[in-house]
Amino acid sequence: MELTVCETPLLSLTAIARARTFELDRLVAHLRACAGPVSREIVVGVETAGAAAPTEAVDDDGVRWIALPPRRGIGYNRERVLEAVRGDIAVSVDDDCIPEGDWLTELLSALDDSTIDAAVGRVTVPPAGLLGDSISALGFPAGGSAGYETMFLVREDGTTDNVSCGNFAIRTAVLREVGGYDESMVHGGEDTELAYRLNTSGRRIAFVPTAAIVHPARTSLREFARWFYVRGRAKRQFSRKIPSTGYVARRLASYGRILRSNLLDLKIVLIVPLLFASVALQQAGFVIETIRPTHRP
Repeated sequence: MELTVCETPLLSLTAIARARTFELDRLVAHLRACAGPVSREIVVGVETAGAAAPTEAVDDDGVRWIALPPRRGIGYNRERVLEAVRGDIAVSVDDDCIPEGDWLTELLSALDDSTIDAAVGRVTVPPAGLLGDSISALGFPAGGSAGYETMFLVREDGTTDNVSCGNFAIRTAVLREVGGYDESMVHGGEDTELAYRLNTSGRRIAFVPTAAIVHPARTSLREFARWFYVRGRAKRQFSRKIPSTGYVARRLASYGRILRSNLLDLKIVLIVPLLFASVALQQAGFVIETIRPTHRP
């Protein structure tokens, strides 16, 4: 698809990445080709060795690549990309994901309702063996194989109080009005922090189950351990700003739903110890972040 070059495209499709990878290039190809508004731009922020400040280059396909200073954190990276976008609607997708079917059309359809400010889609995780499936059943990312509705609130009118930047669309003006992304959220959790501000300012977020992307499974214990440890550090950063009591209670309730739904499944023999391990790893990350807070330039 030829990207329409204009000062204010309807749509900005965005991603951030720590490196230029095959998976990222695959995603960009999908974003160029997927059905949806033709008036679009693609803006990709990539951490680049030696970059002292963000710089932009446009490739032959019209994709805008932003070289980002490395190790500034996820909140920083998202905010730099937000500063660059020109579209009325900003869509973000994880760099290692693959959109399914009419993903973009379905996601944007929620914003046809002028009272909806943002929309979050479904994340699916393909089968990956007993260990990979058991890790996914813990509900990450964005519900994993447990399902979005298991992990997060979905009201009868289809609205939710959660944001997952891996499959997310928002009116750009709204995102900027609430302050964009919090750059102090270095380790992640920037979407949870953003959701808090959207909710407290009265914005409405729709959950669109038909807008699906495929996220690769985590299939190793090392990957599992690192993921939950980093989540613990992110939770500590989050708790410095926002009372986390309600979030803890809701997460514990979602864990109960996960256990009940898998009681008769073979995976339960791994889900139970993995669940306890995930809590311990997050607590370890929380404590370390408390003792040695992360400060990035």
